[in-house]
Amino acid sequence: MTNYYIIVVLFASIFIIVLAFFTTRLVSGGFNQRILSRNIKFIERLPLGLDKSLILVQLDKHFYLIYISKNGVKLIDKIDSLEIKDISERNISFSEMLSKFRNFKNK
Repeated sequence: MTNYYIIVVLFASIFIIVLAFFTTRLVSGGFNQRILSRNIKFIERLPLGLDKSLILVQLDKHFYLIYISKNGVKLIDKIDSLEIKDISERNISFSEMLSKFRNFKNK
């Protein structure tokens, strides 16, 4: 009886863990699809502290700079047009980066 009980508890635990995994994947995937299907794009988020952040949001052709804290949400500015630079990392070798650092340190 004890061997049977251990096997049942083991399988029940594994089943609960797998069920929790797929439930969180389903919930997070559904939430992301709802966000992606709207006309609002979150361009960038800048954390300012533990519970404060600036968020740049695009709605149609307008951009909004929003401040979010635990006390609430405030609209800082509405920008009609904004040039967004795509800052993608270049492939820089380590030796090139090290030489730039040495040159900067020597100045």
